[in-house]
Amino acid sequence: MRVTLISFLLLVLNSSCFGQQDTVEINVTDYGIHPDSRVNVEPEIRKLLKENRNARYLKLVFPRGRYDFCPNKDREDLSDAPVGIEIRDRSGVCIDGQGSEFVFHEKMMAFNVQNAKDITLRNFSIDWDRPLISQAEIVGYSDTFLDLKIDKNEYPYEIKNDTLYFTGEEWRSKIGTNYNNIFNAGNKDLVYETTDNPLGEIWNATAELRENGLVRLHFPLERKPERGTLIALYHDYYITDGIQLMQSSRLWLEKINIYHALSAGVSASECEDITLKQVNIIANEKKNRVFSTVADATHFSGCKGRIVIDGCTVTGAGDDFVNIHSMYAPVVEVLSDHEVLLAQHDRYIGFEQGEKAWRVDTATMQRRQILSVVGQEDELENDDVTGHRIKFNENITGILKIGDLLENIDKNPDVEITNCRVMKRHRARGILVTSPGKVRISNNYFNTAGSAILIEGDRTVYYESGAVRDVAIENNVFENCYTSEWGEGVITITPSITPKDSVSPAYHHNIRITGNTFKHYDYALLYARSVDTLVFSSNKIIYTNTYPPFSRKVNVYLDGCRHVTIGDNICDAAFPGRNVWIKRMKETDLGQFGSSPLKVSPAED
Repeated sequence: MRVTLISFLLLVLNSSCFGQQDTVEINVTDYGIHPDSRVNVEPEIRKLLKENRNARYLKLVFPRGRYDFCPNKDREDLSDAPVGIEIRDRSGVCIDGQGSEFVFHEKMMAFNVQNAKDITLRNFSIDWDRPLISQAEIVGYSDTFLDLKIDKNEYPYEIKNDTLYFTGEEWRSKIGTNYNNIFNAGNKDLVYETTDNPLGEIWNATAELRENGLVRLHFPLERKPERGTLIALYHDYYITDGIQLMQSSRLWLEKINIYHALSAGVSASECEDITLKQVNIIANEKKNRVFSTVADATHFSGCKGRIVIDGCTVTGAGDDFVNIHSMYAPVVEVLSDHEVLLAQHDRYIGFEQGEKAWRVDTATMQRRQILSVVGQEDELENDDVTGHRIKFNENITGILKIGDLLENIDKNPDVEITNCRVMKRHRARGILVTSPGKVRISNNYFNTAGSAILIEGDRTVYYESGAVRDVAIENNVFENCYTSEWGEGVITITPSITPKDSVSPAYHHNIRITGNTFKHYDYALLYARSVDTLVFSSNKIIYTNTYPPFSRKVNVYLDGCRHVTIGDNICDAAFPGRNVWIKRMKETDLGQFGSSPLKVSPAED
């Protein structure tokens, strides 16, 4: 009941962009900020926000048009990226773009919302005239060279000392080594069965300008693309996010098109109650682009309350559509009977006074004792954070040891993702979610290059935690997903823990995949590792024959799962396989019902 009431109040509050009698509403044109002027509006917006910081509710209205934002060169902290619009340490702010285009320049963050509450962002687009990705058309090739047609007005470049450099506003870069991707000329989908750097080490190519204005890159091609194929060339990675939300609550983003951002489109860290409604992270088709963000479309870390993502579309993103997770923190030293030292890592989100922590046994990845946090202090060396001292209310003697993990219980959200379109025109996978909260993924359309849905849990690389306990994947359409090997099937469940045997405890719990439609060209529908109580039932499975199959010849692969139920799935007669492979499981762990049971066999490695 609490979640329903909060959601209702948020809807009423934000759908009107406040509307209270004591709202201070400012039309920015009344303060000399005019659309389509091409002047830098960042200083004036910063001034308006500062002058009205004591308003109980502040609404800034931008009459429709183009507004340009350039970096503030005089900011005090030059270590952080400059910000176009910053909302920090305040509440009750609405930015209403009225359908405007917000265009950013150089390397900067569009929005930073930090230590704030009751914030609404709505009705605008975000883009760069000169993005941090370049695009080219492949017009010729051989075994040893590639000919590119590059629009020099959109993607300026120069060739110096046989090296191709792309240039932008205050930057100059070669082709990046992280990844590049190729897209079909017609529908602009990622080319079938390609992943990162499909052509080979293009960044090591020598370059020459041909008489016809083409750029020839000399390097050994690993794959020969069709002429007309488009290639997105990334110049950097994880620079700064488009809309960054930090330590804030009751956040409402609506009717926003993010055409480009220098890392994730929307990122949220340690926030509570976030709604994204019709927030589209999409390639700018008016500019014939195949790319949008440099990294994830959206990323949520250590959040709580409720995350709602409704009616959103993604194309052209440099990584997954949604990634929602919390954090594992490795114990590196037991300092006393009430205190430990935790390792510092990039995904660390911390433990605040009064929060609860699970002790996680790394051998089994099972949650064990619950501990109460008294406080946290950073361990510093030359002003750099090297670790974190965490003090507990309980005596931890014999409970915590070096190598254990701590997981923050409080920083895990409920999740609702509905009515979204997740297209093959973006890199990697669709939805990644690891949270023990209530997760609902329903009424979405998936047409992804990698897995449509990935439920993972990582103890070694990114430390992304959140073993699930209540996930419903219902009434979605999965059409020709998993055409590139990002994942193990249309739906992939692969925590980093591998069960030792048929009695090892499972990592994830209670995942139901019901009432969906799979329109698929290949075998691999579901790959699940270490799940207790898994249901795959009442789904409709249609064979498309759109692409040649490439994955293992099994429909459902189960490794170390317990209490699995499969039944009442309606399957085309032409659909290949109709089978299940099992590994590290007892026969009694799999139950089938209905008139067409799948053939069960031991898994082939």
